[in-house]
Amino acid sequence: MNRWALTEDELRRARHHVKSWAARASEALVVGAVAVAPLALTLWVLWLVLQVAAFVGGLMTSPFNAAVLAIAPGMEGFLLHPVTATILNILVALGALVVVGLMAKGVVGRIVGRMVEDFITRIPVGSVVYGSARQLISSFQSPTEGAQKVVLIQFPSPEMRAVGLVTKRFRASDTGEELAAVYVPTTPNPTSGYVEIVPVDQLVWLDWTLNEAVQFIVSGGVIAPEAVKYRTTGHPDPAGSPPPITPDPS
Repeated sequence: MNRWALTEDELRRARHHVKSWAARASEALVVGAVAVAPLALTLWVLWLVLQVAAFVGGLMTSPFNAAVLAIAPGMEGFLLHPVTATILNILVALGALVVVGLMAKGVVGRIVGRMVEDFITRIPVGSVVYGSARQLISSFQSPTEGAQKVVLIQFPSPEMRAVGLVTKRFRASDTGEELAAVYVPTTPNPTSGYVEIVPVDQLVWLDWTLNEAVQFIVSGGVIAPEAVKYRTTGHPDPAGSPPPITPDPS
């Protein structure tokens, strides 16, 4: 008889222990993933920001590096080292942002800003991208909470709602109906999403701030108020009249 052979009872207990361990491991894996998800998302966003900063900074440090290496060729190993170059590019980009911010507050900065804007708008592709991005950011920089920009729309089905941000209101040329362009961000990256054209009287207007809406979207609905309107559609003001449509600044 093989002394290493297991009895039926021993095999049954072994299988039970394996299943129990697998269940605990699976549960721990899910709990660990949920615990690490906020940190991972934060690091991912920071990584994207640093990647952009390093790219922009690299455009500004390239002439500086070339001038330094022309004078002191022995510094090539230090300046062109991946770690050193990345840190230097990020610091230069952050410093440039500080300088631009300080200049933008003064008269000279505003004049330079207009000159740069005029130059970019003369470029066919640049004018479209720059103008659209500026109008999008300006539409979210309302000084008052009464701007009523956070809404719910029927998406992706009539019995479901999605959080959206109203970016513009306009009229239908054929019916005169008031319409709204609604940007619907995705979770967990609110910088990507959909643009929907929705009749204003079908919107559910929320009393959320933009920060509250972004927190709700990024957190996957975890950070949410205790109650929210769901079916009360129409115009946001009590009288039911359309909110004023601001003219296009362009």
